[in-house]
Amino acid sequence: MADTNMPIYCDLPVMANYPPETLDPTTIPPLWGSMAPGGYRTPPYTLGWRLTPPQLQACLDPERARTSIPIDYESRCITPRWREFGYGKNLCGSMPRVSTMPAKDDIWEYDLIVYFSSNASKEILEAVRGPKLQEMIVAAVHTLNLPDDLASDLKWHAHLRRSKTKLN
Repeated sequence: MADTNMPIYCDLPVMANYPPETLDPTTIPPLWGSMAPGGYRTPPYTLGWRLTPPQLQACLDPERARTSIPIDYESRCITPRWREFGYGKNLCGSMPRVSTMPAKDDIWEYDLIVYFSSNASKEILEAVRGPKLQEMIVAAVHTLNLPDDLASDLKWHAHLRRSKTKLN
């Protein structure tokens, strides 16, 4: 006779105890710091595009008028374009921002995440549900001058710690 007090285990891979590195744009992550079904605290996620510095430079300066893009990408390149296109009035608080992430390859020391939303608060998460999401995507793609192959790579990106230890 089977012991009914034995725990039931599902057939998920061991990695199910860790947060996914990326999520589809319409899959809204849990609130940052909340407990997820996998038994970990939800890490910070940002909704945007992961780019190398040269990719971002090619988007923001396609004529290659500058030898490099300034470190303060937002204030010198993105904010002026966002305002010029008039998105600040309708999409207040959704302007694309730039942060760094560890690089996926050995060529660059870091990648950039150009994002316009996060899982930092319930209000921010609610702002990317439904039809407003598409409006925000179009404005960000236009502001950043992203080509179709990069624009289609929009994802929620987890900002994970380097070690694969369970987050408590």
